[in-house]
Amino acid sequence: MRVDWAALAIVAVVSIAASVIFTILLAGGIRLISAAKIKSNEGGSGTATVSLGYFLIGIAALLVLFGIYLIIPLFH
Repeated sequence: MRVDWAALAIVAVVSIAASVIFTILLAGGIRLISAAKIKSNEGGSGTATVSLGYFLIGIAALLVLFGIYLIIPLFH
């Protein structure tokens, strides 16, 4: 049996990068929604901030769905 180490390294790098991007998108979205809640409790309007927060969470969800698409061969 022969292991293709270059392919293994590529998979590892892409997996780590996707995990970091997902974490940044999700944390950023949650932070923006939380900041908008605080702003609205103080009497301000946080509509744009909430929209951007949900947009980031939506992109994170699309990233997860794309990963599921890549994993399941039936979808190809």
